[in-house]
Amino acid sequence: AEMDRKGIGGGAPQGESICVVPEPGFVAKTRSVTNKGRKVFINLCTSEHVDKCGEVPAGEDGGEAQVRIPLSLGPPHEDLDKDGTACTVYDCVLNPETVAEAQKDRQFRLFMMELICSSVELKYKEELSADFTFPKLRTGYKGVSPLPQ
Repeated sequence: AEMDRKGIGGGAPQGESICVVPEPGFVAKTRSVTNKGRKVFINLCTSEHVDKCGEVPAGEDGGEAQVRIPLSLGPPHEDLDKDGTACTVYDCVLNPETVAEAQKDRQFRLFMMELICSSVELKYKEELSADFTFPKLRTGYKGVSPLPQ
């Protein structure tokens, strides 16, 4: 899959896509509401080609400032969990600073995971449980290696 240029810094001119090979970050595990509780792993990968997160100024109505977290979400792929049961895996690519912040700050990590769940639901019509665990995988990645996006 090629990365959409929205929210991506540098690289190809506007409207063109670039191919990015992300680096492993950490893994989140949850279950699919849509697919009857099937295990779902989300690989949180990094690439400098994805913009850093930043605040969007509050509107004139005086509302709260919002945080924008640019990301690239790859298509679902199949893998096996440690028991040999089929599971679904998504690769989500974020800026390295965003992933580092999520590893340090629990509230930010939960906010980021909510955003990723919304993205999965919008893009792939799969509703995920908001109940996440963060298994310690030696490589920081579920699967062989991050797929190019």
